[in-house]
Amino acid sequence: MKITVDVDLTPEELRSFLGLPNVEKLQEEMVKNAQKYLKDAGSSQYSELIAGAMQPMMAYQSWVQRMMTGQAGSAKKGDDET
Repeated sequence: MKITVDVDLTPEELRSFLGLPNVEKLQEEMVKNAQKYLKDAGSSQYSELIAGAMQPMMAYQSWVQRMMTGQAGSAKKGDDET
């Protein structure tokens, strides 16, 4: 025998039913702090990492562009090396 019960509750109603605290204000504060931290750190610490990660994608884009314009045969061997 199988019994299925469907209950239509909002997250707030379920939280209060289970006796869990409302941490909405704490979550908002943590998100604000995380955004500030990432904004401050992103301008200095991660800029080199992002630039390094973009190099292969830019090289691929350049290769595709040369293939589409028919310039792939005229490219020098040293062009792709970084």
